[in-house]
Order: sequence, then C-alpha cells, then structure tokens
Amino acid sequence: ILTIADVEEKSKDSVQEFNGPSAKAGKDADGNWTQAILGFSNKHQVKPEQLVIKDTPKGQYYTYSKQIKGEKVTNILAEIFPIIIQKIYFPKTMVWESSCLKFARPIRTIVAMYGDKIIKFSLADGAIKSSNKTIGLTTKPIIIKSADVYKETMQNNCVLVDQEERRKRIISSINEVANTISAKAILDESLVNEVNQLVEYPTAVLCKFNEKYLKLPAEVLITCLKKQQKCFAVKDSMGKLTNYFINVRNGKSDNLDIVRAGYEKVVVARLEDSVFFYDNDIKKPFDQSIERLKGLIFQKEIGTVYEKLGRIKTVANFINEENKLNINKETLTRVIDLSKTDLVSEMVFEYPELQGIMGRIYSKVAGESDDVSKAIEQHYWPLSASGTLPENILSVAVSLADKIDTVAADFAIGLEPSGSADPYGLRRMAIGIVRMIREFLPETDFEKVLDVALNSLPQKIKEKETFNTAKQRLVKFFWSRIENIYENEGYKFDEEKEVIIPSQKLGLKFLGDIKKKLDALQNLRKESSFESITTIFKRANNILNQAKKQKLNISDVVKTDLLKEEPEQNLYNQYVVTDKQLDELLSKKDYTNAINKLNDIKPYLDKFFETVMVMCEDENIKINRISLINYITEKFNSFVNLSSLQ
Repeated sequence: ILTIADVEEKSKDSVQEFNGPSAKAGKDADGNWTQAILGFSNKHQVKPEQLVIKDTPKGQYYTYSKQIKGEKVTNILAEIFPIIIQKIYFPKTMVWESSCLKFARPIRTIVAMYGDKIIKFSLADGAIKSSNKTIGLTTKPIIIKSADVYKETMQNNCVLVDQEERRKRIISSINEVANTISAKAILDESLVNEVNQLVEYPTAVLCKFNEKYLKLPAEVLITCLKKQQKCFAVKDSMGKLTNYFINVRNGKSDNLDIVRAGYEKVVVARLEDSVFFYDNDIKKPFDQSIERLKGLIFQKEIGTVYEKLGRIKTVANFINEENKLNINKETLTRVIDLSKTDLVSEMVFEYPELQGIMGRIYSKVAGESDDVSKAIEQHYWPLSASGTLPENILSVAVSLADKIDTVAADFAIGLEPSGSADPYGLRRMAIGIVRMIREFLPETDFEKVLDVALNSLPQKIKEKETFNTAKQRLVKFFWSRIENIYENEGYKFDEEKEVIIPSQKLGLKFLGDIKKKLDALQNLRKESSFESITTIFKRANNILNQAKKQKLNISDVVKTDLLKEEPEQNLYNQYVVTDKQLDELLSKKDYTNAINKLNDIKPYLDKFFETVMVMCEDENIKINRISLINYITEKFNSFVNLSSLQ
C-alpha cells in the first residue's frame, strides 16, 4: 500500500522556449523571411511574425515560447505506478501468466485512486487492470469509494492495512485471552513480527495440550510451539510454563471451537515428535557423542568439528595461562570436549537454534556440574553483535577460543567478508570477541592469541597462499570491528580516529583502554579551552610536518644549552614536570587527568609561539626548538592523536 498526501490535481503550467536562427539570418537583403526562419516557424506551427528576438549569451536570436498546460495527475500517475510496481524487489518471485510479469505472489487486483477517481493503467499486457475493487477474507468484492476511506473500508471488511495497528491488536488480543486464565503469554518479539506479516485481521485463540508434554524442557516446548505452528507459550502467575498456548488466526472470532481443535491437533503431533527426540537423546550417554563429532564437518577444507575441539583447547589454554586466569584445566578441557556434542543430537538436528541450550540440558541430565553445563551453553554467547556476554571467565575463555579459531580458519583459506556479504557471520563473531576482550581481558595481547590460533591450523591450510597474509588481514579486520563498536555506542568518527590511531601502534593490545581514552577525550571537548588547545597543537604539528619535509634531523633529546630565550626555557621546564606527572597518570590508566595536562602546557606553548622564531637562521637552535615541540607532542600522541584534534 502506497499512500501519497497533498497531491495537486494537475501539474503546473509551464513555458518552454526554443531558440531559432540568429537575428542577422532572419531576413534577406530585400527584407523577406529567410528559409531558415520559415523552416523554424513551420516546425513549431507558428507564423514568423510570432517569433521574438531575444538577447542570449551568443547574441540575438529569434525565439519561440510555447505555453504548456499542466497535465492531470491521474494521467501522470498512470504512467508512474506500473513502473513502481515492476521495480519492487523480492528475493524470490513468481511467474503466473504469459507476459512473465514477476512478483512475490500472483497479482489479482490493483486499487489505484486519486480521491474518488480511478487511476487507470494495466500490467501484464493488459491482463491486470487497476480499479476501485479489491477482496478481503472472502471472494466478495470490496468497493473503495475514495482513497480517503480506503483504510476504514478495509477495516470494515476485516482487513487491518496498517501493520502497526495489526501489531497492537495481536498483542492486545493475546493478552486478553491469556487474562481469562490469569496467565501471561510469552510475547517473543520476532514471533510477534512474523505473525504480523501473516495475518490481516488477527484474532487470538486460547488452546490447550496434555500436561504430559510439560516434561519437555521449557526451551524445547517454547521453540516447538513457535517454530512449527507460530504459537505463543503461556506462563502462569508464578512464571511457570503451563499446558496452554495461544495461536493467532486470520479472521473474525467465528467458529473458534473448530479452529481451536485444529490448532491443538497439529500442535500435539509436533510435541509428540519433540518427546521422541528428547527421549532418544537422553538414552545415549552424553559424552559418547564426542566420537560422533569425527563425522561432522566443520568446513570441508579445514576439517571436522572433532578436530576443531583440539584447536579450541590450544587457544583456550593459552588464554588461560597468558592472562593468569587460574581456570581449572580439567574443567576447561571437560567443557570444550562436551561443547559441541549436542550438534549430533536429534533435537538440535530438528531445532538448530537450540544448540548450546540442549548441551546445557543434556549435560545436566548426565550429571555434569553447573559450571560445566552453563559454559557449554554460554560458549556460543554473544549470539548477536549486541547480545548478552558470557557470565564468567570459564565461559568467556571457551567462547573466545571457539570464535577466534573460526575467524582465523576462515581467513586462512580466504573466506572473509566482502562488501555487504558475510555468509559465515564473521563480523558478528568478531564484534563478540572484541566485546569479551574489552570486558574480561582488557590488557591481553590479542595478536598473540591470533598467532596461536593460526599456528594451530592443519599443515595443509598453512601451505595455502591465503595463509601468508591472514594475520595482516585479520588485524585490519578487527580494527574495523573496533571502530564499528564505538560508532554504535555513540562516539564520533573523529574521536575514534584521535584515539584508535595511537592505539594501533600498540597492536591489538590493551583494548580495554580505548573506551577510557575516548571518554577522557569527550570530557576534554566539553571544556571551553578545547578549541584553543586544538589550534595550538595543530600549529605544532604543522611545524613538525614542515621539518620532516625538509628532512631535518629531529632529535629525541632537547639540548638545554641551546634554549636561548626565556619562553622556550619556561616551556621546557614546565614540560619536564608535566612529563613526570603524565608517566604516573598513564601507569594508573588515568586518561582523564592525563589528557587534561594539555591545559597545563598550553599557556607555555602559546607564549613560545608568540615570541620565539622556531624556523630561525641558526640551524642548531632551529633543530633544537623543533625537537622541543616533538618532545612535548610525542608523549600525548602515545594515547591521543594530537594531529587530528578538531
């Protein structure tokens, strides 16, 4: 449905001007019209006397101005609408008639109106014509008297055309029937949105199944209802799952008993399947499924899931030891061994979205500890770029190792994201890795972890050409994800640039410090002195760039005996004090107070630039003054890029 408001009845009148022959070529020596003028006049069906001489940039020319009346909007839209309809994109389309018009579904009717007038056009070689008639839940035609009453007319015929209104009605209708049994429906956001696109006139129906199916884990029951039948599970007032469920039918509340019986019959069949899968799975010793992972391919070039477990152990143990996490090695190994076993279960084969969840459930049934069971589920976390992070360091270590192995392996064989395409979800995975490192391992050297992951890959992968540049491409890829994270958290692009550029010099290390530096920079920008600070340090940076272009030998040491003028002596003495304070603040990672030291040094820099000629004739003094500027800026540049401050 496309609704356009405040459309004029016709386009505006206009004047189109045509240039003809020059004024000199209009008449011959006898004062008669030339052939050029006569030809121009005949072309526009006017008399030569009606032409007007006008000044143009090229000189004087005969011109003709044609009055063009505005066209009716119904005629204009009749040309535009067929083009719009045929350009609507769908990933999958259908063809249903001889002209091979493609659309998501066969088009039967098109309502196109301007007020109470029909905008007449056709599609598919005239097979489909626009009109003021459509259909709803019955085959009886619905006549739209005008565009203004379309929405109301459809609603009176049990079609809610506004998706927001439909969504509200779905939620209110579900809540209404749930209240009749003093219960509450689990309003899964994705399911609500899906149902909203499946119905035109939603009516909630309260249904029931046998209590025996409540023996299924809640996650299985909810997933079965949602995935197979688009039903909403129901909890009682205590938050416990009940044997009720709610379905949303398309239509009015007629014959609900028959509708309810149909829903219940189909749901019971699905629940029986789930009970069968669950019972079969728990009959088998959970840890015996580890061997079956030898037959489950992780990636055809890289190997099996079983082989992946070995690499995960290597990376996870390195993370544990390098960061002195003190995770019990036996527990860590046990979690990794069992982490993928639910992938060969019947339940996960039927419901892949339950991977990890079934691992937790089955491991608890098998008698594993809470720590092991939780880590089996949470090693998949975060499930999305902004999803919940694992709760403890055991789960984090396994999650990191698993995801890092996947990203490293894919890059090693050249399966990296390209443009908007990311079929393996590596961007999402990388964002999860960075978020976990920032939260739990802020000082870890992530590049070392990448080295371990790459070196753990099979020899056949290391022999590939793509492996040689994998580390370089991975580092670049992760810096892009870091920028993306902070951009989504509301930091400005130039702020990221000012902090991330110096951070990149450290490699993928101390990632937890980036946010502290960004916050410190944001605080400084709020101060009234910030603009003058940026100006003075841009000047300093320009001098340093000029010196580099001249290939001057900038020294790391400032020679105090060459500081001839008082302002440069004062600047040096102040910075010696500031430098010591900076060392202390940076060791404490107190970036807010460290960056505020720019305020301490600024007055001395101002005086220095006002009174001292940096590019003086004495080469030694010039280089020493440039070295003084470099000496001051380098320390700050280690955590904030002064050259790009703005």
